[in-house]
Amino acid sequence: MLVTGASGVAGTALVEVLRTAGYDVSGISSAQGDLRDLSTALAVFEQVQPEAVIHLAGRVHGIAGNTGAQGDMFLDNLQINMNVVEAARRTGARKIVAMGTVAAYPGDVALPMRESDIWSGRPHGAEYGYAQAKRAMLAQLEAYQEQYGLDFAMALSTNLFGPNDRFDEARGHVLPSLISKFHRAVTTGESVVVWGTGAPTRDFLYSFDAARGLQVLLERGSGVYNLASGMIVSIKNVADQLAEVSGYSGEILWDHGKPNGQMRRDYDMSRISELGWGPAVGFREALESTYAWYAGHVQSARR
Repeated sequence: MLVTGASGVAGTALVEVLRTAGYDVSGISSAQGDLRDLSTALAVFEQVQPEAVIHLAGRVHGIAGNTGAQGDMFLDNLQINMNVVEAARRTGARKIVAMGTVAAYPGDVALPMRESDIWSGRPHGAEYGYAQAKRAMLAQLEAYQEQYGLDFAMALSTNLFGPNDRFDEARGHVLPSLISKFHRAVTTGESVVVWGTGAPTRDFLYSFDAARGLQVLLERGSGVYNLASGMIVSIKNVADQLAEVSGYSGEILWDHGKPNGQMRRDYDMSRISELGWGPAVGFREALESTYAWYAGHVQSARR
């Protein structure tokens, strides 16, 4: 078993979950090899000779990081995905479980988002390059399944969070970015400034619940699945809860000049629910756990 992106928020949780379940797991992170290079990818796969691959590696940012680098986000992720899938094929892997993104859905898709709607329109502009690279990976997986018989399952993942996330306030995803902001505000006495109005709603999924979902897809999934908590929470509610969790008593300032992104995202969870998966950790418990982890790893946490 090979896990790419093994040092990230999803990868660290997944390796722990799979090893606890008895799997023999090898992992690769960007520090160990640049998967944008096909020869590097082939060398890794030839060494490990995995029967199955869970592909999590990629270049990932939040709204700010995506809008400032659409071309880079497309090219880097396209190269990584193409090389991993091709290396898996060449070395005889029987199955790939790939991490996609709900950002690949059309920006104007009807809610709740259903897997059958993935190709029905253009992705939202804020994450266009990243989203199109993930769509291209789905097209590659479908083509390889047809020609080579390579089995696959693809998770259209919602916003993940948990230990070992990237807590980048400038370019990161909203929740780990907010965790860092609130922790810094408590430490320094500064105010917390949040992008947008706080009105957009999101579905957040704890990394260990996501890992258990990926294990289910490995064992009995085929095709495309939404991977989400099924619980919708507004950005304002997230900020209010983080103020409570962190002990922050100052003012929360909303920067209305910054973009909100899509106003609402929620997902039809029927397909993956039929496989017997559902989240086990509530949002508040996961938020408290992740904040505590970050508070204990401020100096070493990725940014």
